[in-house]
Amino acid sequence: MSKTTFASILFLCVFSVGAQSSLQTVDGKIHIHVGLTSGCMDARGFMSQIRKTYDLYKDNIEIQFVPWARTRRDENGNLICQFGEPDCFANRVFRCALNLLKGKPDAQVDYMACEMSPPYPSFSEQSLRCAKSVGLDLDEVNNCLAVNADELEAQAEELAAKPMAAINFVPYIVFNNVIDRDMSFRAFFNLENLVCDALKDDPSTGVKNCSV
Repeated sequence: MSKTTFASILFLCVFSVGAQSSLQTVDGKIHIHVGLTSGCMDARGFMSQIRKTYDLYKDNIEIQFVPWARTRRDENGNLICQFGEPDCFANRVFRCALNLLKGKPDAQVDYMACEMSPPYPSFSEQSLRCAKSVGLDLDEVNNCLAVNADELEAQAEELAAKPMAAINFVPYIVFNNVIDRDMSFRAFFNLENLVCDALKDDPSTGVKNCSV
């Protein structure tokens, strides 16, 4: 057997082992960091999986939304968003609303479900309709956009940098702060079952059965 053939087989074996790695709970919970951007159809479609999974297992999962994705800066430090200025505006609104809803996970999921569903209020209509629908004071949202947007922007940029570099797909999904490209794609195609299997393997969660 040639060295090249052996190396190829070794690579495939290592990849296969990595692909079989399983998600596990940490103290009975799973932290899910979801990187997205407002104009992305894949991210919008994935929101229905988040909604369902959260409704089923909210006691055992924590979801962190990071609106940034493929946003970059030009030579003057100005943002260039994947889907143009409407994407930049909507992501700014997302970051402010999520920050104002900190500590209210139900409201955060409700808010993002609203924004990532037709008519995509912030992205398509440049409106704060979804913020209003979850009880946010629109004066506070506007104040955040005027005063805190740059700080929240920098935080999102930092949080998204390593996952985007490693996974290079939107939405990316990171579990328990461990960046794993294979796990992210598995979650994209079936978040509910991936989460349920992990919770089922931890007796402290009380989860016993998962759907196929």
